[in-house]
Amino acid sequence: MSTPSPEAIPERELRLALVCYGGVSLAVYMHGITREILKLIRASHVYHSLPAAEAASAEYSDLDGHRGEADTEAVYFRMLQKVGGTIRLRVLVDVIAGASAGGINGIMLARALAFDLSLDDHRELWLNLADVEELLDPDARAGRLSKIYMRPLFWLAKLRLRRAARRQGAVMEPPEMLRNLSLFMRSRWFEPPFSGKRMSEMMLDALESMGDTAGAESGSLLPASLPLELFVTATDFWGHPLTIPLHDPPKINEREHRHLFHFHHHVTADGKVASTLGRDHLPSLAFAARATSSYPGAFPPTRLGEMDALLKQRKTLWRGREAFIRSQFPIPHRKGKRAEDAAFIDGSVLMNKPVSVALEAVRRHTAHRQIDRRLVYLEPNPEINSDAASDMPSFFKTIVGALSSIPRHQPIRDDLDDIGRYNQEVHLHREVANGVRELVLSDMSELLSSELSSLPSAEAIGRKREASNTRAASEAGYAYEGYTRLKVLGLLDELAGLFQEGCVGLEHDEAARQMQAWAYRVGIRPLGSTNIGALDPESAPWVGFLRDYDIRYRLRRVMMLIRRCNELYTDEATRTIPGVSCQLDRLKARLYSSSGRLREHLNWSSLEFKDAFYDEDQCDLIDYFLERVQNHFDLNAFDESLDRELAEWCRELEDLTLVREVLSAYLGFAYYDVLIFPMTQRRDMDALDEIKVDRIAVDDANSLREGGAREILKGVQLESFGAFFSRRFRENDYLWGRLTAAERLVDIVGSSVPEAVAEGLDLVAFKKDLFLSILEAETPHLKEIDAEMAELKRKANSL
Repeated sequence: MSTPSPEAIPERELRLALVCYGGVSLAVYMHGITREILKLIRASHVYHSLPAAEAASAEYSDLDGHRGEADTEAVYFRMLQKVGGTIRLRVLVDVIAGASAGGINGIMLARALAFDLSLDDHRELWLNLADVEELLDPDARAGRLSKIYMRPLFWLAKLRLRRAARRQGAVMEPPEMLRNLSLFMRSRWFEPPFSGKRMSEMMLDALESMGDTAGAESGSLLPASLPLELFVTATDFWGHPLTIPLHDPPKINEREHRHLFHFHHHVTADGKVASTLGRDHLPSLAFAARATSSYPGAFPPTRLGEMDALLKQRKTLWRGREAFIRSQFPIPHRKGKRAEDAAFIDGSVLMNKPVSVALEAVRRHTAHRQIDRRLVYLEPNPEINSDAASDMPSFFKTIVGALSSIPRHQPIRDDLDDIGRYNQEVHLHREVANGVRELVLSDMSELLSSELSSLPSAEAIGRKREASNTRAASEAGYAYEGYTRLKVLGLLDELAGLFQEGCVGLEHDEAARQMQAWAYRVGIRPLGSTNIGALDPESAPWVGFLRDYDIRYRLRRVMMLIRRCNELYTDEATRTIPGVSCQLDRLKARLYSSSGRLREHLNWSSLEFKDAFYDEDQCDLIDYFLERVQNHFDLNAFDESLDRELAEWCRELEDLTLVREVLSAYLGFAYYDVLIFPMTQRRDMDALDEIKVDRIAVDDANSLREGGAREILKGVQLESFGAFFSRRFRENDYLWGRLTAAERLVDIVGSSVPEAVAEGLDLVAFKKDLFLSILEAETPHLKEIDAEMAELKRKANSL
């Protein structure tokens, strides 16, 4: 069998959505994980920045493709090269959701991904500054005589530990730990011992230490047109009022305490950057990091004034402050409440596992090419409490469990069940589509018979597209009535939501009322008989409305055509056509560009026309708003452009079989959509891709050492505060974060390319190389755990 050229090998995206749990001092361990994820993404970015033929033989060390220290990037690069003989795999992160310690690490990783920045300096941040000595509030710090009566207790504890270690032949816990524990316990009681101001300083310094932003696509680890979304949970202690509609009474008032900070980064196809992760937004990111990690009892709550005071002291401007308040405090701001009055505590209080948040974002993100979509959650301490039994819980255990332990460790079963139902829905939709394919192909064959004696022109494709839409309406019968109503009413509601976003003080109900009033005024509603209207579009205003505004229909059509192209690589009818892979690659490149343009329009947060109607005086000008949206989308021009793209591609071919298959899918989309769209019940589900769930936890990575978090990580001690009391503990957990992530990332990549594994991809060999690379790179920095590192090197070499 001849080896295919690099250009003919199909591409696949392994797209990761990361969910970072809270874990107090286990933030150090999670930093090791996120740093390793960054290295894999950077290696993938460098690999795909090269032409296929060059990437197959390049040496990573010869490339100027990394920022800061480079170690495991070279190993990941070699792994992608090995996989590249079968599948050109691109690994991306496009969604990050974090709480508490996971929120801090998620913020830092998102900024590094957005602008290809380094996390190298954060090693010292966590190892040196995540210490009780650094975190204690100066006013709370114990003096030499503070609570002197407690000193004998720590002397006795030190003696007992020394004797226990001697009996077991183990290394005694470091004296530093008892010293810091004594300082902590003798410091201020009944007020938070840690300094909020110091925490804000650390977060701001950490963000600034990453360096400046490039501000262009070439300086990002994300491809153009792919948005990066970051979500950070917090708890609004006072909450904000929320009105909930009922039947009787008509509405009730509640208070919402969950708060979600949302940041994004997006580079358009022409290089324009819309980002809330850049330099102007560093204080906003630092505030979110401080708020999400404000652990109750350890840190005081935080308000915007704390960051204002810090910036005033440093004589630094917060250029993005007003935009931050407007976007992150929308409901209180619209109700006349001051954002400065909100007080935030730890995000893990109510949302420690923000899986549902990430899942919503995943469903919004469509893919250009064949995709393996993963939701990966980082769980620092997944172990079930070993003392769980049938005993009656004590008084204090009951209180602690009810207020803290149980809510924070509640399983993610509901979210996983939701993902399972979603995946079942995906399989159902594909089953339905496959079931009607032969009927659609039969109808399309009749429709295309007069055109395929020769290659069709763009005008002919456009005429057939309109004829196919009319024919689908005619043959769908009463199903078409429900289909069109779902599309029209859903589109009106979506436009009302966008209209509301741009108008200060406008409630969604009022925006929806104005949009419905407009629809009646211009004749879109009532719809009447949509079967008849589809046959005579000029007499049915709703047809023109969908032509002008239904961007998601166009996106679903392009995505379905891309999926059909992926199938045609191996389809019995087309796989033997000479050069079929190259021909399909050329077509998909055109389709990627088309879907990219549509996705840029759907990125509401970056639409330039929003500012045109943000002024309150413009809020009643719904005609003005819709005109701007229509001109911005220009969907009729998009349809004609796509027709031309297909016609040009057809003229490059000599085999009409492939032309017939592609045009049948394109023109037959109206048939599929009538069946499948009503099944989704969601306008934002533009691409139906299965979501697989993976976990990164030390319990799942036992190549170097058997055991779970309790046996391997030190930060789990003292109710997950352990790493704050010992640098040796922090070094241990940081190292295991990198080792754990390396092993699990190889597993995840391997499961994404079973074809390459079947052809001999040696996953264990790459794990070994990664382990040794990490241990070699960290040796100069981790001086407190020399013995452990030597033992790990021995085990790694024996793999």
